[in-house]
Amino acid sequence: MLRAMLVPLLCIASSCTPSAKSGEAEHAAWHAERLAKLRAPDSWLTLVGLDFLSDGEWTVGSSPGARLRYASSSAGILGRFLVAGDDVRWRPEPGASAVLESGDPAAPLVADDKGRASVVRDGPLSFTLVRRNGQLALRVRDNTSPVRTNFAGVPLAPYDPSLVVEARTERLSTGQMVAITNVRGFVETQPVAAILAFELGGGTRRFVATKGADGGLSVVFADATNRVETYGGGRFLDIDAPVDGRVVIDFNRAYNPPCSFTPWATCPLPPDMNRLPLRVLAGELVPREASK
Repeated sequence: MLRAMLVPLLCIASSCTPSAKSGEAEHAAWHAERLAKLRAPDSWLTLVGLDFLSDGEWTVGSSPGARLRYASSSAGILGRFLVAGDDVRWRPEPGASAVLESGDPAAPLVADDKGRASVVRDGPLSFTLVRRNGQLALRVRDNTSPVRTNFAGVPLAPYDPSLVVEARTERLSTGQMVAITNVRGFVETQPVAAILAFELGGGTRRFVATKGADGGLSVVFADATNRVETYGGGRFLDIDAPVDGRVVIDFNRAYNPPCSFTPWATCPLPPDMNRLPLRVLAGELVPREASK
C-alpha cells in the first residue's frame, strides 16, 4: 500500500501521471482483496448479534430457555457468562463443545479496549467481549450467516484518476479532539491525528482524520451521492501516514462501513468537517443487499 501511494506523490511533484491502465489494474486488485476479506470466516458479514451485558448470569445456546439464543449453537445450553461490573467470566456447560480460545479459563475475560479480546467459540458461532457505547457487550459472529453465504459482492464505480488528490496537513492545536457520533447515537471524543486540506470540485476542502492502522490515517466522509448511489452513512478512507506534510487521498478506494452489511456494527458517522457539498462518484457503491 505504501509503495503504491508514494508513486502518485512522486508523480505530483514531478508533474507526471501514472497511466489510467495501471491505475485501473491496481484498483481492481485492491477491490478483489477487499471482497476476499469480506468473504472470509469471522468477517463483518458474519455478525449476527451485539448483546449488551448487565450484571447477572447470561446463558447461551439454542434452547428456548437460553437467555441468549442462537440457532447455530451446538447445544441447548453451551454455558453462561457471569457478569459483575467489568468482571465477566465464562463457565461452560459440562459436555458442551464451546471453548474459550485464549486466556486463563479461571480469570476474567478481556474486552477489546483492554487488549486482545477474549473469544468463546462453538463451531461456526463465536462470542467476543467488546466495549461499545461505554458498555460491555458480546459481539456474536456466525460463519453460516446468510449474509456471508449469499454475499453477491459490492458494486464499484469506474476508476477516475482525477479523484486521486494530494493533500497537505495543517497545524494542530495541542490535544485537539473531535466528537464522533456512531450510528446508535453514542458520542465519543477522539484525538485528531491530522487535518488534511485539498482541492476538489473547484474549492479547498478539509478532512479531519483520526489514527488509522499501521501508523496511517482514517477518514469517514460523506458526499452528495450518499443514500442514492453510495451508502447513506458515508464511507471510509484509509490513508498512509504523511510524508513531509503531504498525503495522497484516493477516493477510488472509498469503501463501505460494516453497517452497510449488518445492523450489528457500531460504525462512526462523518463529522461535520468531512461532509462534502459535492458528488464523489468513486469507490464502492451501495451494497447489492442494501439496495434490494
